[in-house]
Amino acid sequence: MQSSVYGKGTPETTVHDAFGNVAREFPDRAAVVSSDRTVTYAELAAESRRIAGHLVGLGVRPGSIVPVVARRSPELAAALLGILMAGGAYGVLDARWPASRTARLLHDMRSPVVLTDASGAARLDGAGIDHTTFDALRGTTSGTRQVDLPEVSPDSCATLFWTSGSTGSPKAVMSPHRATTRLFTPHGFMDFGERPVMIHAAAVAWDAFSLELWSMLLNGGTAVTHQDDLLLPPAIRTYVRDAGATHLFLTPSLFDVIAGGDIDCLRGLRAVLLGGDRPSPASCAKFLDAHPDIELYNGYGPVESCVFATVHRITEDDTQRASGIPAGLPVPGTELHVVRDGTTVPRGETGEIAIGGSGLALGYLNAPAQTSAAFRNVSTTGADPEEVPVYLTGDLGRLDDSGVLHFAGRKDTQIKISGHRIEPAEIESAIHALGSARSVALPIPDRSGTPRIILFAEKPAEVITEREAQERLRETLPAYMVPAKVHFVSSMPLLENTKINKRELSARFGYSS
Repeated sequence: MQSSVYGKGTPETTVHDAFGNVAREFPDRAAVVSSDRTVTYAELAAESRRIAGHLVGLGVRPGSIVPVVARRSPELAAALLGILMAGGAYGVLDARWPASRTARLLHDMRSPVVLTDASGAARLDGAGIDHTTFDALRGTTSGTRQVDLPEVSPDSCATLFWTSGSTGSPKAVMSPHRATTRLFTPHGFMDFGERPVMIHAAAVAWDAFSLELWSMLLNGGTAVTHQDDLLLPPAIRTYVRDAGATHLFLTPSLFDVIAGGDIDCLRGLRAVLLGGDRPSPASCAKFLDAHPDIELYNGYGPVESCVFATVHRITEDDTQRASGIPAGLPVPGTELHVVRDGTTVPRGETGEIAIGGSGLALGYLNAPAQTSAAFRNVSTTGADPEEVPVYLTGDLGRLDDSGVLHFAGRKDTQIKISGHRIEPAEIESAIHALGSARSVALPIPDRSGTPRIILFAEKPAEVITEREAQERLRETLPAYMVPAKVHFVSSMPLLENTKINKRELSARFGYSS
């Protein structure tokens, strides 16, 4: 059987129960720190329980999905734990997203309550959507009677992650408690060491947010929240010096910028974790040369397997591999297969990467057809063949003789920009809504080699300029999906099979393909 399973037999638990164990062991330790506030584990546990009691009173029950429109903060951490304690699952929406997108996702969640911070409240007030603020929760829960909280199974949904949809609409991935706790409870995918401190800067709707927050709160560490949208070298240096930061997650694109500029800002960290795209061997080599005492990891995994499915500690030898930096070995509780036509292939052969185990998502919210297409059974080969449930990633890869995964690209049109998984169809659907009959979104690197989205579209019937089209797209798409450039064409160049000739389009506007 071409699979590897690590950590089976490790007791499964819920996120909030695992947090509660840590809070009882380290009540006075800093859990979440912001620029103006430090919250201890004891304070966070008490606040979370008060919020949970109030949410039960508002109708949150096991199976409820509670939207949260907010930015990173200690208050957000308390709200998320409160939702989990009440038996619900949380879906965090970025307060910067366009109001129309937020409204659509809120409708899909069908929640009895919507929680917000000040930035989220401003967004929803403008859209006329009812909500309850963190401040209101704090004011009404203090002094209320204790409420019995429900027992929650580790198999229950804990969080929703949003990923771009091939049908033109975002998909909500339902991730269970066990998917998170398999990574961050004892015997997880890495040893964070004594009193780790993680810089908490990931986008709230992304699974890297879970990595930064729960890796700390389930291990007795401290999450230091970054307030600004971008994490730049001066801030990293300050967090290491003033907050004692030990761990940092970076997308490979940001890592490239830092490696090519102020690489010294990382000095003092224990470990840097990369994920969301393929790391540059040149940047990794430069980092290892500059910081031989800092651990460098590459993590691979779609949100359907929560944060990481495989992890590899990068060595100097890896930077010389013709196949690039390895994706690594499976993390605890994860089964890894390489399949073709629904059956596993021998090691060394390339096929589609399929992921199973306790990290597997429960499917997509309100999307049974998409769920059944992506979550399937595959047949293993070998002495004990069996049918195993997996998520078919659409990624290509191979397992070497040691069981290490090597990534080999995509089998479809999906692209990665700054760690975000993007379906071009969602961007193309947005320009079609403006009246364009035909379009294609392509990832085209700039002069530094960094990929960016370029959109080619037949001009909409209504008279708008390319720049106006780009601004209109900002009203419906999150910032990371807005094309860097829009080009109008009178008609699309086609191949003999009537598909759009992407190479000719790129060349017409001076892009190398």
